[in-house]
Amino acid sequence: MKICLAQTQSKAGNIQDNIANHLKFVERAIVYKADLIIFPELSITNYEPKLAKTLATKVDDNIFEPFQKLSSEHGVVVCVGMPTNATNGINISLLIFQPNKERDVYSKQLLHQDEEPYFLAGYKQTMLTIKANQIALGICYETLQEDHFVNTIQKGVDIYIASVAKSKKGIEEASEFFSKMAKAQGLPIMMVNCIGACDDFVSAGQSTVWNAKGELVSQLDATNQGIIIYDFETEWSEKEQLTIEKGNASDLDSLFKIYKAAKEALEDNNIYQWTDNYPTRQIIGNDIESDVLYVLKSNNEIIGAINISEDQEAEYKAVDWQFNETKVLVIHRLVIHPKSQKRGYAKLLMDFAEKYAKQNNFTSIRLDAYSQNKRVVEFYKRRDYFIRGEIYFPEREYPFYGMEKALF
Repeated sequence: MKICLAQTQSKAGNIQDNIANHLKFVERAIVYKADLIIFPELSITNYEPKLAKTLATKVDDNIFEPFQKLSSEHGVVVCVGMPTNATNGINISLLIFQPNKERDVYSKQLLHQDEEPYFLAGYKQTMLTIKANQIALGICYETLQEDHFVNTIQKGVDIYIASVAKSKKGIEEASEFFSKMAKAQGLPIMMVNCIGACDDFVSAGQSTVWNAKGELVSQLDATNQGIIIYDFETEWSEKEQLTIEKGNASDLDSLFKIYKAAKEALEDNNIYQWTDNYPTRQIIGNDIESDVLYVLKSNNEIIGAINISEDQEAEYKAVDWQFNETKVLVIHRLVIHPKSQKRGYAKLLMDFAEKYAKQNNFTSIRLDAYSQNKRVVEFYKRRDYFIRGEIYFPEREYPFYGMEKALF
């Protein structure tokens, strides 16, 4: 059984943007074949008690349908944080989406005194059973109350997961407590925290997994979004904290090695998309100097890159583009290191590029894809890029397809 902790940064009260961000993390969990993904306390609204009355809703609200759809299609259980309407007030809840089942909810049973003016306590413990493993859920303050914790896990629990929103001091206290409890009770404990501004404090991340000996297995940092994947049976874990940022001169060596490795991997599959003269170290360096190269980092290691600019190759003039008179963004030299391919990273870079295009009022995107690289051509087609014509570049036997996508 694989469990995914999603350390996120939410925008106060912006439910739609937060759901969109959550869905990206669910998709990352699916890539890793996770059985369960869980988010921090009140993650859909951010931890904002003063806004809860305005934002609270029911678990069957249609806005959550994308979570149910992904859950049912991919067999993953999804738990997101949300204030929910109760009979006489509002609960701090985890909404639980299970494959092809009715939505469930777990509501925090013990409230901190600062929460009492805004919320009511829940009254029952919800357990999850996944692949014959019993999982107990807890939400922030209650998870550090020893009596509550012990009473919960004595119901035959195999693993305990705390969904929290905690400051640096709160994380220090929680880390000490959970390590002690994991060792004393002989079961793994996982804690997922958010990052960024929350109510009147800054949440300090550091989502963590402790094994049944109380030993720290994996931990994220205090400032970046990311995930931890933990395999309960094997105790294997992997963390992924992704950032996309502009490349700089110090990245050139790493980037050139990535492009070279990608070229060699293509040629191993008889795809001669790139040559010894393209892309060169100088071309990559020019991309960096021109401020148009963005790098994808996983845990601070560069694993991919993309060129985003308005520059079109002279050969593009041969294509009958549909949007000739509009503001056009062009994508070149998208690359993912071969060791990191088939894990959804190209999709992340394209998501980033398309979001950049929309934010900067571009009306279409153009790119070229080598006609013999069938997998890449299909990748772009699935993203609604249409072939407008053929482009011939030097030293290639076969053409590239000029592909275009409308953004309006």
